[in-house]
Amino acid sequence: MKKISILLTLALFTFSAYAQTVTGGPWVQWLSEPAYDGVTGYAENPYDNPEVIIEQAPDEVSPGSIDNASSFDVAWSLLGDSMAVANLTSNGVAGDKFDLGSGTPTFGAAWKGVHDGSNLYVMLKYWDVNSQADAGSLSFEVMAQPTAHARHELSFTAASDSAAANVVAYQNMSYARVVELGGGKAFFSDGQVGSYDAGKGKKYNGGWGYWDANWGNNDHGLAALASATHFWDEADGVIRAILVMSFDGALGYPADLTDLDGDYLAVEVGDTIAFDIKSNALFGGTGNDNKVEYFWSADQNNGYASNYYSGHLILKAAPVEPGDYTVTGGPWVQWLSEPDYDGVTGYAENPYDNPEVTVKKAADGISPESIDNATSFDNTWSLLGDSMAVANLTSNGVAGDKFDLGSGTPTFGAAWKGVHDGSNLYVMLKYWDVNSQADAGSLSFEVMAQPTAHARHELSFTAASDSATSNVVAYQNMSYARVVELGGGKALFSDGQVGSYDAGKGKKYNGGWDYWDANWGSNEHGLTALASATHFWDETDGVIRAILVMSFDGALGYPADPYNLDGDYLTVEVGDTIAFDIKSNALFGGTDNDNKVEYFWSADRNNGYASNYYSGYIALSDKTIGPVGIEKRLFSNQRVYIHNDMLNIRGVESADVKVYSITGTLVKSVRNVHGQLDMSDVIDGIYVVKLEGVPSGIKVVKSR
Repeated sequence: MKKISILLTLALFTFSAYAQTVTGGPWVQWLSEPAYDGVTGYAENPYDNPEVIIEQAPDEVSPGSIDNASSFDVAWSLLGDSMAVANLTSNGVAGDKFDLGSGTPTFGAAWKGVHDGSNLYVMLKYWDVNSQADAGSLSFEVMAQPTAHARHELSFTAASDSAAANVVAYQNMSYARVVELGGGKAFFSDGQVGSYDAGKGKKYNGGWGYWDANWGNNDHGLAALASATHFWDEADGVIRAILVMSFDGALGYPADLTDLDGDYLAVEVGDTIAFDIKSNALFGGTGNDNKVEYFWSADQNNGYASNYYSGHLILKAAPVEPGDYTVTGGPWVQWLSEPDYDGVTGYAENPYDNPEVTVKKAADGISPESIDNATSFDNTWSLLGDSMAVANLTSNGVAGDKFDLGSGTPTFGAAWKGVHDGSNLYVMLKYWDVNSQADAGSLSFEVMAQPTAHARHELSFTAASDSATSNVVAYQNMSYARVVELGGGKALFSDGQVGSYDAGKGKKYNGGWDYWDANWGSNEHGLTALASATHFWDETDGVIRAILVMSFDGALGYPADPYNLDGDYLTVEVGDTIAFDIKSNALFGGTDNDNKVEYFWSADRNNGYASNYYSGYIALSDKTIGPVGIEKRLFSNQRVYIHNDMLNIRGVESADVKVYSITGTLVKSVRNVHGQLDMSDVIDGIYVVKLEGVPSGIKVVKSR
């Protein structure tokens, strides 16, 4: 880090002794430009004036604390899109070297900005990874005009058309850089500001209409830049720099335009300022032919042509008060594209075990919606392959670990399976409590889905438990995986009803530096869909059988515009992968935390703020569940199949046989079947055959 030398103050004193009197100029706002009879060329704004919103950093985060390349890059990554300094304004004889955005960048500059309510931090990068430019020639010119950002001078077009004797005078008059408006052009190189130049002059001839100007330092602004702590780092062919421009110093402006030694006013949050950045380099010498100069906004290096600083910065106002909220995109990062950060650990790799389950499409003739009793549920359940146990105990466990599925006869625990029909996800759930151990009515599920960016995390999730006490909740809210603009939420499913579908709903904290001040509430779009769906819930013989129906366009829909939750929603599609988890809840003897028994399918802790609450994945496959042709299923030496309208049973001498439709309707019941059973009176379709003494139903297909 390099700091401007205090010796510059000597230069300030020397220059000030020769400064001329400055008075107000004939500034006109573009927006209020009148029509002038017989005058053309300035009735409309000829400039493209891009606007950039500069967010405010939270109170607990200081951009001024950045002290190395790694911390710079972390901050840079949190500030959204960069602005390319890419408009070639030099004569171009040395060529156009800019190639940012085209593969691996080798040359060019970009910038971002943030403020803290008192200072503007201009963050700058300049790439020259192949050392093409002359050593030490890379520099920036940062240009700011804090007042009357949209103004111009009435006669700016006259500069090139006026009599030769007046050209310079008109050009000086029209310079946007005039010290009584504040600001100037800061020459920033090697961490130092060598000058902060502006036009300093008196009104020519008592009001001729242009300025007889001198060119020199904005003393007030340069004094502030001299005392600020800037940042400059050159590593691996990239300059990383921060120019600190104080609101009351570098961006201050005279309260009285005729008194540059008097009081200065400060730029305030909510203001708009004129702004531009120029990057400089030399390629092989000092002549003009060897310059390579780019601007961010301006398309010509013509400061006298009305509005040199043609870009505008909006210093975003403070956030809304707690209780109100607007939702905006968060700094989500994909695990798969996570960069490596020098000296930073804790999030460069995914610390979570993310099981992925392929959910297939139901075959024709299999309609999960048609399930209406325990038998039809069990028949479908048997067709869907292995179940996923909801077995990770995440409550405090004082009430004990009751889960015993898979160990003999199950008495307590939950499991799930899934299937879809191209428009809906059917989450099939079972919860065993055959001995009625849990409090009556306390068994429920929380089904958690996040349809977009399933592999994402938040950069600072590890800070939640390590940060200062006052920040823990804010960091936890930031890191919650459940954020409504990504779609999805946490559905509380009990007794066949969805009582809530909750997600984090928040505003970017203090303008959006790196965490959220979130409100917790319903995903209204998803909850509406869940409320109108026909779910299934059955409690028979100590087992809950349930189906939660999550529509692709409703419960799993997500906003097309994350900033507009009342706008259009996009639909999850077959082929997508979504983040997913299931939690089972029960109480054993009361409502205290010690009496909770809670399990997850995938997560190993009940820590939604630790980056990825929904740590499992569901892949919505286009493959279909269901056989084509003859089904042959082997149970030890038993084989059951249909051929030529006959149900063939091999491996048993005789058995009582029951045949069910896929919806659970009993179609045939015959005792003491020996080898074959006539099925000619049964229509073609999918059936489940149950043999006496065989624990599982056997799926068969009858077709001609």
